[in-house]
Amino acid sequence: MRSRQYQVILAAAIVAFGLWFLMVRLHPIDSNWLHNGKVTILDGTKSPESNQQPAPVAEKPDEKPIAVPAGEWDASWKNKEAWFKWLKSSPTLTDESTLPTTHISHEDVSKYVNSILDFEDNATFERLECPSKIPSRYNPMRAAAGSSDQVKYFFALDLYQSAAIIPRLMSSIIEAIRFLGPEHCAISVVEGRSEDGTYEILATLKSRVEAMGGRFFLSTSDINPLGGDYDRIEALATLRNMALHPLKARGPSNWNDKIEGIYSSDAIIIFINDIALCPEDILELVFQHVGQDAHMTCSFDWIYNGSLFYDVWVSRSLVGDTFFEIPHDASWAYSKDMFWNDPIGKQRYEAYQPFQVYSCWGGMVTLDAAPFAEDKVKFRASKPGECYMGEPTLLAKDMYRHGLGKVLAVPAVNVAYSDKEAVGTKLTRGYVGDHVDQSKSSLGQDELVSWKSAPPGMVKCLPNFDQPSWVDPV
Repeated sequence: MRSRQYQVILAAAIVAFGLWFLMVRLHPIDSNWLHNGKVTILDGTKSPESNQQPAPVAEKPDEKPIAVPAGEWDASWKNKEAWFKWLKSSPTLTDESTLPTTHISHEDVSKYVNSILDFEDNATFERLECPSKIPSRYNPMRAAAGSSDQVKYFFALDLYQSAAIIPRLMSSIIEAIRFLGPEHCAISVVEGRSEDGTYEILATLKSRVEAMGGRFFLSTSDINPLGGDYDRIEALATLRNMALHPLKARGPSNWNDKIEGIYSSDAIIIFINDIALCPEDILELVFQHVGQDAHMTCSFDWIYNGSLFYDVWVSRSLVGDTFFEIPHDASWAYSKDMFWNDPIGKQRYEAYQPFQVYSCWGGMVTLDAAPFAEDKVKFRASKPGECYMGEPTLLAKDMYRHGLGKVLAVPAVNVAYSDKEAVGTKLTRGYVGDHVDQSKSSLGQDELVSWKSAPPGMVKCLPNFDQPSWVDPV
């Protein structure tokens, strides 16, 4: 009888222990996960070690949480209201009220970040309106990323005094990341010397992106390309290389020494200036890059409401000339006659079809990541005795030297450097959907480029617009 009593007591103890284990060890919001330092908010050195997301927490006791399990981005995509509520109610990995706000209040930071995360919020800030749906054309890009647990899309930015452009810029990036799968994306931003709250906004946004399952590297620099202490091109090249630093397998001790292996071998860099753009602009550029098997792919950037191409100093056509003629008096009189001496380029440009060029930038580019991770190429300034050129032109020169000369310009993707200018540019140049059949998930025969392996015989050198000459292309 006593033996049977002992058995009952032992069984009850086992059951109690089992219940305790389930509650403490398997609770969906593990306090150790929240506080063990797996994500460091400000230095960009670490990231979640698992794609599993904690269950959302309601903002109010009577508010039912909206559960969006990890990986079910398709389901959340169909319900944007659910997605935004999930983002707002998800636990963050730091107390955002403790983040430094030297130049902006916490209230204003929250205003910016909440607007960024709410893609369809065009009321808080006046910003470029973008299509609310991602077309099926880009589904293969998401499927390709989902074939492994590695990062395939690496967004790189250098930002200074960018608070005015951030609501549209970062919202479009986040929306593209959400579509591609946050676990397959990383953002690297180098912020410098801003006094308008740019850093504070990015620091808070960083914690939100990491809570989504993405990686976000945030660093700062006091390099001023226009300050006179540095050569402008050398300074710009240094800042761009800093943004790409997390691609390195092992960096200085202040970076995560376990970063090795998190990127896929075919990872793509998406380098974006401080521009107003839409998610479809990003996705179309990547789509063309992959579909055309390009090494570098560029958009077109505009000023004066889409009437003047901006990056003419660094861009060269496949005949080695600037995209439009700049005469000896350095005037812009011929700016509307794009690709005047490149018949194939001109024809495809006017038809909004992609075409090969020698070099470009255009406010946003995609690049194969491997050559940068392996130190085959990097952004640089001109060497002694070399034509003084912009870092994108020199990059193209070095890429050709390594057999990476598939440089593509995509005239269907048009961006600008303010929301107001972007509105005018889209009216003048159109949205991507105005020029591309976004219902087709593969390139049409008319879109495909016939690549030329050899660069132009000579390339125009323009240290200043009124001092042209011609130099070797490699």
